[in-house]
Amino acid sequence: MPDGVSFMEMDTLLEGVHEYRNPYLHVVVDKGTRLLYSEWTRQPTSEEYRAAAYIFADFLQKEAVLYWIQDTTNLQDVSVQDLNWVLGVLVPLASQSTLTKLARITCHNHNMEQFKRLAREVQTELSSEIEVRQFKSYREAAEWIEGISAED
Repeated sequence: MPDGVSFMEMDTLLEGVHEYRNPYLHVVVDKGTRLLYSEWTRQPTSEEYRAAAYIFADFLQKEAVLYWIQDTTNLQDVSVQDLNWVLGVLVPLASQSTLTKLARITCHNHNMEQFKRLAREVQTELSSEIEVRQFKSYREAAEWIEGISAED
């Protein structure tokens, strides 16, 4: 596993809120709310997609994240091989982490269906308490995370 993201590479936006950027990914960690927000800024290559799994794993392991909002609006089709590889890295880590809610934002119907199918498989495999939901906007995802959504 490559070295993760160090706080030397991160910008501090506010006390306890740190930001990481690379050419294809934007990540914000809010230590106060224990929220991880990730956004694909463009379609990653297969290598970049897999590298991002290690970045996410690093945050999940080091930051005691409870909530993760993934914005995948800019993520188009991902190969089944890459999805399965990334899930193989992240699922075991997530099940051993403090993560309780994962909200995924996308507007692509194909991605939604693929994610829903994978989420069902992963939740069965995990037998964990991690709730996984799909949304079309950040507002919907944040309201669900905060527990004020009708989706509960």
